[in-house]
Amino acid sequence: MKLLKQGIKDRYVVINEKKDIVTYLPQGKDRKYSNPEEKVQLETFLDLIYNYDYPAEKLRVCEKVKIGSSTREADIVVYRDRECKDPLVIVECKKRSVSNSIFTEAIDQGFSYAAVTNAEYVWATSGDKNAHFEVMHDAIHEREINKIDRIPKHKEEARFGYNLKRRIRSALRRPVFSDTMLFSTVLVLCTLVLSKMAVEFHSNIFQATKFLWEKHGMDFNWIFNAIALTATLVSMIFGMIFMRSHNFFRASKIKRRITLSIIALILFVPVWYVGESMSDPNWWTWSNFQARKHPIVIYLWPYVKSMPIQFLAIYAMIWLMGRGKNKA
Repeated sequence: MKLLKQGIKDRYVVINEKKDIVTYLPQGKDRKYSNPEEKVQLETFLDLIYNYDYPAEKLRVCEKVKIGSSTREADIVVYRDRECKDPLVIVECKKRSVSNSIFTEAIDQGFSYAAVTNAEYVWATSGDKNAHFEVMHDAIHEREINKIDRIPKHKEEARFGYNLKRRIRSALRRPVFSDTMLFSTVLVLCTLVLSKMAVEFHSNIFQATKFLWEKHGMDFNWIFNAIALTATLVSMIFGMIFMRSHNFFRASKIKRRITLSIIALILFVPVWYVGESMSDPNWWTWSNFQARKHPIVIYLWPYVKSMPIQFLAIYAMIWLMGRGKNKA
């Protein structure tokens, strides 16, 4: 009620004498104030002005949104610009005390508008119930990990600190990040197990490959590359299991084989390159292996150095697969 009085005083809204029509002055748009849902929309409109500091010129009520061949209306659209061409927030309003199912419909409606307008936030409200979301356009149906406490205030999302925090939080919440962590964990564990086996069964490996050591100058870098390649192949088999829903796995056999070969190179090349470019020229020698208290370090240290590059490669790989899935 306090905001309404202030809004009327500041000439943002006008209510007629019969108190059944409200006019949003920035747009000159009339709406039925007697409608319970309109009361919530009016309160939210004024809340955006007075508590979120948005200029009234950046707000539009009952804004037309084209979805396919039909045209609908978003209750409130908050724009970044005064020309109202760059949507930032979609607000969907329902009357007070609505059921959970109707409120969920409002959330879904907000996301459908956000999907076609590229808005970054959705706010569903019934006055007594609120839900705020950051829109993940590559996972438009997500409703849990993208919940936020509130939408940003005017120009807040443009500030460096807020924007950096939002981007980090968004990246950590995205399924592609959790998939990357899972995939990377499998790769690391596989490398660790194979490295431990290489140390424990070193004498057997040497006997089986003795002619390579003597005639072709084999060193421990060869074993390291074999470990990295085997770990890559094992992790790829794991990836094929947990990424079954991606469009990639419905592609032709030839396309899958070519893509898998490219992925194998993306995962293997950073490890191979680090192994080949070790700064210590004696790293892969017998003397270094025998001098180590924990010989497994011979294999693990070069791999650890390659992990940041490999992590980024895995992230990019899963992100590209995810794009295929979302287009399904």
